[in-house]
Amino acid sequence: GAGSRPLATVFFGGGTPTLLPAAALAALLEGAREEWGIAAGAEVTTEANPDTLDGAYAEALAAAGFTRVSIGMQSAVPHVLATLDRTHTPANVPAAVAAARGAGLDVSVDLIYGTPGESLEDWRTSLTSAIALEPDHVSAYALVVEEGTRLAGQVRRGLVPAADDDDEADKYELADALLREAGYAWYEVSNWARRP
Repeated sequence: GAGSRPLATVFFGGGTPTLLPAAALAALLEGAREEWGIAAGAEVTTEANPDTLDGAYAEALAAAGFTRVSIGMQSAVPHVLATLDRTHTPANVPAAVAAARGAGLDVSVDLIYGTPGESLEDWRTSLTSAIALEPDHVSAYALVVEEGTRLAGQVRRGLVPAADDDDEADKYELADALLREAGYAWYEVSNWARRP
């Protein structure tokens, strides 16, 4: 409220905020603007499922004051997406990136490694596919199997293998090598960016 500093960063995420209509996200952002103010040059981001982001949605976000979308790519490999219960196909990701770019938004892509059944070559495919999109930023997270999910039940029943620390370490090192080679600088455990 009054007397507080304006927001320098606004982030809508955890889950899929873009399941809401763009007008709802715009209204939430306007509420933050009225309550605290938003600093000039602030980064305003929403996470987005590739299925939910088209040109009209991206344009509405940009008009509302969003500056960046973080697209939940997760993997470029269909069998990995299926294990993760993701609804999108790999082809949806370049379309979502193009929609965001067309609206003048910065783009981040989020990847997940360590999914049961994902080989090192599958992970390499996802990394090279993400790099080919030329995003401004890449996040790569090790899979956390959340209690209560279908995957947790499959692991508990021995239908799919639990995460393997050595496999995840190999995948992290591959991510760091390929991303650095492509001009991304590592700055935080799971994050690489093209510019500081």
